[in-house]
Amino acid sequence: MSSALLQVGELASKMQELPVTLLRALMDDPLTQTPDKRNAMVLPASVDIDLDGEGSDHSKGLPHTMPSAQNLALYLGKTGITANTTVVVYDTRGIFSAPRVWWMLKAIGHKSVFLLDGGQPAWQSAGLPVSEQQFYGKLTYQASPSEGWFVNADSVVSALESNVQLLDARNKPRFRGEVSEPRVGVRSGHMPGAFNIPYGDLLSDGHYLPIDSLKRIFDQSKIDLSLPIICSCGSGITACVVAFAALLCGAKDVSVYDGSWSEWGANESYPVAVG
Repeated sequence: MSSALLQVGELASKMQELPVTLLRALMDDPLTQTPDKRNAMVLPASVDIDLDGEGSDHSKGLPHTMPSAQNLALYLGKTGITANTTVVVYDTRGIFSAPRVWWMLKAIGHKSVFLLDGGQPAWQSAGLPVSEQQFYGKLTYQASPSEGWFVNADSVVSALESNVQLLDARNKPRFRGEVSEPRVGVRSGHMPGAFNIPYGDLLSDGHYLPIDSLKRIFDQSKIDLSLPIICSCGSGITACVVAFAALLCGAKDVSVYDGSWSEWGANESYPVAVG
């Protein structure tokens, strides 16, 4: 699994060896409302997917749920990506929204997809070229949806009475219910029995920590990587940062709760714990 995470030098070499499409994952910061750098320079051979736009299913009334495989495939095809394209996902912050897009591509069966560690900042810090132009070419993407990457609330309810570990990526005050949620009508707290690893604890300067350090954090948080894990967060974005890290550390059964706390906290029928 570690080969799915590329350093900038590895990506630069890969781009010399075979055709690669870079997929820039855009999203405004949901907590600070800071807009993403949509008009910034891009890496060569890049196309965009916007998680505040075509990268989410807005019909569900939740912030960032997974589009249907058909709709996602249609959009990817319009950008020139097919199921056989080698794709490297990156974002403008380092590691933030890109793991979510990587996870989405795996969910529709994409085989050759990588994540750029450090994202665009690391690429530019290395003095590698950027461009004002983006690459688009209309093709057809044939999705082959793969189960298990995303789960719904019913799966989380079942997990409450099983050995499945619920892992929340939000910061500790939100997890403990010490602060109000940023979305109106959403209760504070967490799912009963859930563990908490704030996604930022797994990162340093926009990069994932070394594998040994990641494993140490999971171990200190009492996460058994040999058991099933369901990751959640506020809206299903940073849960993918933690889920990807779990895979890097050797976990085999990791899912993301797509609705995350935006769905769970807004539904009075679902139990909530604080503290």
